[in-house]
Amino acid sequence: MTFAEIDWAALGQAAWTSVAIGLGVMLVAGVAVTSSLRAQDAKAGGHGGGSTALNVLTIACVVALLAAIVIGIYIMTDK
Repeated sequence: MTFAEIDWAALGQAAWTSVAIGLGVMLVAGVAVTSSLRAQDAKAGGHGGGSTALNVLTIACVVALLAAIVIGIYIMTDK
């Protein structure tokens, strides 16, 4: 394969898509960690309702991360 045979548009699209998905996954993971820590602080402070809401947010983020993993594996094995 020569340098001219590379489809630079497809390569660039794949790179930018990977960056965007990677940043999104990291953002969701960060929200999960932050909400988990805040839920622990709220529970220790006696704020049960806030703790419950933050735990629900943590669970939603973990489910989204698991979905991203499953979708990634599906995409890699589909081709």
